[in-house]
Amino acid sequence: MTTGAINHWAFDTPDIEAAFANAKELGLNFKDTELQSIPSFWDNGIRFFNVYGPNGETIEFCQIV
Repeated sequence: MTTGAINHWAFDTPDIEAAFANAKELGLNFKDTELQSIPSFWDNGIRFFNVYGPNGETIEFCQIV
């Protein structure tokens, strides 16, 4: 990866579980098979999942908890 390159695209969602279920229904290609979390981000952490886009790019869907 080149310095300054985009690592991934991230989209905020108000309901990560509904977004995850919808992504499964759509048959998206998941990078992670389960919801992930990082408790140290923001006040109460974030929950997220990643899928691969049509060109192999990583697309993240996340919710600030």
